[in-house]
Amino acid sequence: MNTSLVIFNASEFGAVIRQGRKSQGLTQSELALAAGVSLRFVSELERGKQSASLELAFRIAGLLNIRVSASLPA
Repeated sequence: MNTSLVIFNASEFGAVIRQGRKSQGLTQSELALAAGVSLRFVSELERGKQSASLELAFRIAGLLNIRVSASLPA
């Protein structure tokens, strides 16, 4: 299924990451290990901490097969 969401803040992005992780049956620890980040980072990302590294957040999204895109208003 191909679902597109419009995300407006870090909390919404974190919820998508959490949903993707759970849908693949991964724990936060397993995802952290696969992404090469700390468990704390995954936890904070899923909780919507605004200071999370965008590069690492995109890496985690990619591991979960979550495509992130941006567009400018017309």
